[in-house]
Amino acid sequence: MAIPSGLKKTNDIQMKYSILSRIKYLSKAQHRGGHGIHSPFLFHLITTVIENKQQNAEYKIINKLHTNSLNLLNQRQDLPFNQNSGEAINITDHPRKLSKKLELPRRFHEMIFRLIREFKPAAIIHYGPTIGINSGVMALANPLTPVYQITEHHIYDLLAQELLMDPAFTNLCFLPQNSQQPVRPEFVLINYPDNPERTRNVLQRCIHETGENDLIIIKGIHHSKEMETIWNEMTLQESVRVTLDLYEIGMVLFRRGLQKENFILRF
Repeated sequence: MAIPSGLKKTNDIQMKYSILSRIKYLSKAQHRGGHGIHSPFLFHLITTVIENKQQNAEYKIINKLHTNSLNLLNQRQDLPFNQNSGEAINITDHPRKLSKKLELPRRFHEMIFRLIREFKPAAIIHYGPTIGINSGVMALANPLTPVYQITEHHIYDLLAQELLMDPAFTNLCFLPQNSQQPVRPEFVLINYPDNPERTRNVLQRCIHETGENDLIIIKGIHHSKEMETIWNEMTLQESVRVTLDLYEIGMVLFRRGLQKENFILRF
């Protein structure tokens, strides 16, 4: 299928923007191994949790999720879907492309697993499309913690439910997009890099309900100029104490007593 000229131009602009934003990020990313971090809490968080390179037995399950998701996409030839850009694609033609678009990189899945183990949230919520890896990793981190997946499209839900049939993921619950949250989530992943307006709306909803120990993760903070604007606005929010820029994601902390600052971490 030929790519429309308008869409190709948009993709070219997006690629150039991504390259420039990556170069800019690398030029500013100075904090690694806790370098320049004075807060004991943040030093522990960065060196012991975020940058932890020790292997966990559950990482094998995470690796299996990635493998099984690609196998599932290759098998489901009957499930076309529409990109946010409007380009119609058969998911079996581009399984890796779809997985990369919707899911975090594997090293971030392992990091999120560690973060949940560290923060011990009472409830977790995932906003945005996923074929199941993102929400599956969060459900795996603590089988006793409910994980709520806000549904985006019945095809994504179908794929996620097929991928996560294992009893290890029975704490995962799918909710309609506009449904009321059964509990206040203490750990939030917002996965709308292609939809800045949706990202902003969800953040505005979350920011008014946060507690001191809550954590919000935003995917795609450098995906576009609009997403970078949203991220910069978030760093200035009065209730936000510390933001961590890891390029692919941004982390937002609300813990009182921390000096207000934005750290750019090379991860």
